Amino acid sequence: MSNTRSIPLGASPDERDLTRWQGYVRSEQLSSLLMQISDAVVCINLDWQITFANPEAVKILQIESHHIESGSILEMLPLFMEPEVERYCRSVMQNGAPSHFEHFSTDRDLWLDIQFFPVFDGIAILVRDITDHKGAQLLRESASRQLLQVLEATSDAVVSVNREGNFTFLNRCARKLLAAKGDLLGKSIWKEFPYARHGRYRDHFSRAMREGIAGDFEDFYPEPLNLWLSIQIRPSDEGVVIFFRDITSRRTADLAMRQQTDLLSVVQQTARVATWDVDLSTGRITYSAGSYPVFGHAFEELPDLRTFRKYVLAEYLSVIDDLLLQTRQTGETIITEFPIRTSDDSLVWIEFRCEALIVDGVAVRLRGLAIDVTDRRKSSDALRQRQEETERQRAELETIYRTAPIGLALFDPVEFRYLRVNDRQAQTLGLPREKILGRRITEIAPLKGIEDLFREVAAGKIIRNYVFEGELPTRPGEHRFWNVNYSPIYGPNGKVEAIAAVIQEITNQKKAEHALIQSEKLAAVGRLASSISHEINNPLEAITNLLYLVDTSEHLPGEVAGYVKTAQSELSRVCQIATQTLRFHRQAVSATLVTPKDLVNAVLYLYHGRLLNSGIQVETDFATSSPILCFENDIRQVLNNLIANAIDAMRQGGRLIVRAHECTDHSAKENPRKGIRIIIADTGHGMPEAIRRRIFEPFYTTKDLNGTGLGLWISSGIVDRHQGKLTLRSTDHPVHHGTVFALFLPFLDELQQSEA
Repeated sequence: MSNTRSIPLGASPDERDLTRWQGYVRSEQLSSLLMQISDAVVCINLDWQITFANPEAVKILQIESHHIESGSILEMLPLFMEPEVERYCRSVMQNGAPSHFEHFSTDRDLWLDIQFFPVFDGIAILVRDITDHKGAQLLRESASRQLLQVLEATSDAVVSVNREGNFTFLNRCARKLLAAKGDLLGKSIWKEFPYARHGRYRDHFSRAMREGIAGDFEDFYPEPLNLWLSIQIRPSDEGVVIFFRDITSRRTADLAMRQQTDLLSVVQQTARVATWDVDLSTGRITYSAGSYPVFGHAFEELPDLRTFRKYVLAEYLSVIDDLLLQTRQTGETIITEFPIRTSDDSLVWIEFRCEALIVDGVAVRLRGLAIDVTDRRKSSDALRQRQEETERQRAELETIYRTAPIGLALFDPVEFRYLRVNDRQAQTLGLPREKILGRRITEIAPLKGIEDLFREVAAGKIIRNYVFEGELPTRPGEHRFWNVNYSPIYGPNGKVEAIAAVIQEITNQKKAEHALIQSEKLAAVGRLASSISHEINNPLEAITNLLYLVDTSEHLPGEVAGYVKTAQSELSRVCQIATQTLRFHRQAVSATLVTPKDLVNAVLYLYHGRLLNSGIQVETDFATSSPILCFENDIRQVLNNLIANAIDAMRQGGRLIVRAHECTDHSAKENPRKGIRIIIADTGHGMPEAIRRRIFEPFYTTKDLNGTGLGLWISSGIVDRHQGKLTLRSTDHPVHHGTVFALFLPFLDELQQSEA
């Protein structure tokens, strides 16, 4: 700061000396004053040079001796090089208007309150370190939030009244104390308690409400309370907060003096807060009056840091020591949480807030507070567990959705695009999920009427058990059926936000229905054939006898005798076909012993005419005559399916080879089985790999409308019930082609099953 002062024009030399001397004295006095104040003061001339800096400014701004009246502060001092501070400096220097703002210095890690004042030869800057103030403000805000949470449990009655005089809050104790007036929330304090309009009540209430001045007093309130009350009225942003308690039985002078302390104690108790002070030279701990025993021990059991450390879990000690060292070195506030073992050997969680008091660069005391946050930790853990459980349930539902055995999908209600689709539906559509999502239903499943149906659902209609049929682009040539259910999904605004679909393919069911009808027809034909076979046996027997008599006649012409022989031969074949037909359709009630030759010939007789007409040469070789225990009709059905399939595969003629021999099945290495293997081989067109993989699937057929796709599936089941095996080899090679089925039936002493 300049030590000279201008002398008024026209003054005499003596007057000029006196004026200069007086200005010098005032400047020295001002400098001395500025050197002693606790705020940092620095003066800058028009050339941005420092002309004055008090000790606090030197400390906060890190000013060194060579900075004074040398270069520009905008290029030397880190604080003034920060854009925001430089902008304010230039603004005040140019405009001559004072300015004030708060600034966080990233270089110093400090909060600073900075004021700029224009002076005649530059600007003066007043800087105050408000870092502690900011920290305290955060502490107050945290304490305020916790206080609101515990007011309901406090033993003091607490009410809040807005500026219109209406109750806005009553805690449990207040409701109990004022129970005679019923529910007071929202009601006027003046109407419910007219006595409060008078005397000390009115004065304190008015001062707190209008002037923001807190009031504390004791008074007797008559009917309906008839109580002596200790009352504290505190101004708030919304009105006032009134703390009061019944002191009827304790109206003594010394009790009145302790009311304020008691209130503080109650607040700390209800908030579960303890404040403390540690003398670092001795380690002695002093606890503030009214502190809650947050550590689970009486305070006299924790007289010093050494004793306190015994109850801290070992794994947290190093963390606490590091934080304490940090605040002792810097004076900054530290915050942490750790558990303490209580006197009953349980654990309480403590929120620990502390800062060191540093004198001449040395930490002399620790001051802080401890808050019992056990309930908060439990709530946090419970919330985390609920979140984990919710996530687990969500994952389970997602798994169920994706792996459900029926098709599930979700569509947008405007363009009917896939939003979600599960694995089963993707499998039904024959596309991976990523190639389905985002595409329209009409692209994936262009079925007749499906878009019109979706429009009805988007309008709010529920569709149940609607049957679609047709082909999908992914599997052309396959006519399929689906049972669908569509439902709209509504959002909070009542509008349809999505369409849920449940799709079940019923193609096999439809095929089963068709096959059942066909089976019933075939069964009826079989029963009719069996009935006819049975009924014509008697006439055939009579004709046989008559032909026998004719054949033995002595006067039979030679030419006629030849005709009779031919008739007997053909009649014998008719009788054999009728007998085999009757045996084939007769239902067995128990397993019987039958030779492979009898099993096979019964079927070959049925197809004798067809084999001749197809130009198929039959070759049989029965290397064994050992009987096998089986349900004869079931095994004939298996052989019938195999031989019929072989004939179908040789439309242009070929060879049908049937062989039977004894063998051993070594598929079960530990228990090889002896039995009979019957081989049915043909020289037909054979089967490619794709057909071989699916040949035993139900309803899978290569005969279009002429087949049900159940023959080999049923045959496989029959063989399994006989504990046998049915295997297949086939090739569609252009030259060497054909199919071989091998039926293995084990020798069994008894067969524990009944015929289906």
